[in-house]
Formats: sequence, structure tokens, C-alpha cells
Amino acid sequence: MKPDQSNRLLSRDDVEAQYGPCLTRRWLELAAHQGKGPPMVKRARRVFYRASDIEAWLAANTVQNGKAA
Repeated sequence: MKPDQSNRLLSRDDVEAQYGPCLTRRWLELAAHQGKGPPMVKRARRVFYRASDIEAWLAANTVQNGKAA
């Protein structure tokens, strides 16, 4: 059975490859340190992001015509 792609875990490098340049590995590191950015999953000292959480976070933080969407 193929896992749901929206719940697929992405490393910071994966996120940057798919969503860069708006979400870079460095920005994700800084946002995590400041308690900002998309929700993350910690597994054995590594950090991952669910694809669905990245998409939801981007949608919630999209600005159109100077106003939040």
C-alpha cells in the first residue's frame, strides 16, 4: 500500500529542494530556533516536516495585495 503523500516526511534539504528559494534549510533552522515556521517532527536528533504541514503553513502565511490570505 502506498503511503499518503501529504503525510510524507521531508528533511530540511527535501523542503528546500521542493519549495526553495522561499523555504531554505537555513531559514527553517532559524525559524525552529525562534519557535516560528511550519510544525516539525523530531526523530532521533533529526528534524522532518510533513508535506501537508508545509502546504498548510504556506497557505496560512500567504499575503495577497498587502493583506493576509
